[in-house]
Amino acid sequence: MTAYRKYIALILLLFVALVLLDYFRPKPVDWSETYTREDKIPYGTYALYEVLPGIFKNEPVVSVREPIYNQLEDSTLEGNHIFINKAFEADSLDVNLLLDFVSRGNQVFIAGERFSSFLADTLHFDTAILQSTNPDSTALVFTSQPQARKYTYPPNENSWFIEVEEQAGHVALGRNKAGQLNFMKVPFGKGTFYISSAPLAFTNYSLLTMQQSTYAATALSHLPVQPVYWDEYQKQGRPDDQSIFRVLMRYQALKWAYYVGLAALVLFLLFKSKRTQRVIPVLEPPRNATLDFVRVIGNLYFNTGNHKNIAEKNITYFLEYLRLHYHVSTTSLDSEMQERVVAKSGADATQVNEIFRLIHSIRQSKAISDQTLLQLNDYLEDFYRQTSTRPRAQV
Repeated sequence: MTAYRKYIALILLLFVALVLLDYFRPKPVDWSETYTREDKIPYGTYALYEVLPGIFKNEPVVSVREPIYNQLEDSTLEGNHIFINKAFEADSLDVNLLLDFVSRGNQVFIAGERFSSFLADTLHFDTAILQSTNPDSTALVFTSQPQARKYTYPPNENSWFIEVEEQAGHVALGRNKAGQLNFMKVPFGKGTFYISSAPLAFTNYSLLTMQQSTYAATALSHLPVQPVYWDEYQKQGRPDDQSIFRVLMRYQALKWAYYVGLAALVLFLLFKSKRTQRVIPVLEPPRNATLDFVRVIGNLYFNTGNHKNIAEKNITYFLEYLRLHYHVSTTSLDSEMQERVVAKSGADATQVNEIFRLIHSIRQSKAISDQTLLQLNDYLEDFYRQTSTRPRAQV
């Protein structure tokens, strides 16, 4: 037993050491592209959101956690609406309100690699990927500053560029070194859309690690200084939409853990249902209820104190026993009948005489004592025991 305790203690010690090692080891860098203003990971937008008040001086910066339709159904709303995400997703209702918002003289800034087909079709543009890791071909430059410094796109990332229809009225504001459009201005009504295909250029990695904060500031400086509405709905959803499944789906490690857990549960159920036999119920052997019944009846007669009644029933059973086993007539309990019982049963003659003497005495008495009842029972039990082990006489 002591050896088992040592093994258990060793296993617990190793488990605690593993937990502490995992807790204190350097955390791996999370390269998830969240683009949320609260994330300080490389591809969050915490740094950009913090510098927005400096770009739009004395103007409020509001984080929006409502769908576009809910936010812009108020037709009196004015300002700059900024969307920075991997993909800009909006249905026809959202896009119609966004177009109406811009046509009234407001501005919308959208940075993403892919865009809603409703918006892209209306503004006559599309995006495509430039599969190249050469910094010279993917570097970003502003067309208004052709001799200025170039901004390197995050390494090992593919660059997206914008394809526009000819004669569509788009104004190029930025290109990559390959000459492909990645930032443009699209007038619409009294306002303007600003479309960028380089959302990673606005993340913490670009602003802090690559020391390229001026690119984001220059791109956003095209917007007029007025209230700013920063969209967080397409990245985080509504404030009350924070279920555990949303958190699991947000992080790659938790998402895979969730999928693996579900798969393991399904496999467990499948194999467990096939390999485990149903529980076999324990069947109790049938009880001899006759003995219980006799015991209850006997206790009932004995407790009432009617010993003669019990003795009469024992005598009746004894005489029935003689008739069935030895074919002796019990009509008259005379000496001749007693001799036949001795001859056929092989019992001791003295014993048989005592039994019948006691029977006569009981029948002539109005009541008997418990000692007499016990004596009768002992005589009869002794007779049954002796005659059952002896061969029966043939007459």
